[in-house]
Amino acid sequence: MDENDCVAVINVRLHKYYKIPGGGVEDGEDLEPSAKREVLEESGCACEIIAQLGRIETDILEWEMHDVSDGFIARVIGEKKLPEFETHESDRGFCLEWHENLTSAIRTIKANVVSDPDAAALQFRDLEFLRLAEKYLDTEKEIR
Repeated sequence: MDENDCVAVINVRLHKYYKIPGGGVEDGEDLEPSAKREVLEESGCACEIIAQLGRIETDILEWEMHDVSDGFIARVIGEKKLPEFETHESDRGFCLEWHENLTSAIRTIKANVVSDPDAAALQFRDLEFLRLAEKYLDTEKEIR
């Protein structure tokens, strides 16, 4: 999220699904530095981690993969720059979108019907992380 509570979401145009910035942990890398690196690459923004939201495990059948994803909520630090997508991401049509708020991002993703079961599983996983972020932020507001 940026200072105006806009939310970064990636439209994977080739496979017609949405995801949040993120990716794999490199050898020897811890979760938080990995999350910050992936956010920088896929959104063009440095960030600070606000909280860890949880872990979601997803089977991606076509890729013969069991995905284990740890979700975080983060806030942009400094100026927004352009993302630096890797070749395989550009080839899949990654396109960064900034939604006006968390509710708008959730609504957009929830309304997107995905025909490919693996892409649908990834979109559902990230929709769940956005819902967890919404719940976290609502709880924080109640505490204040």
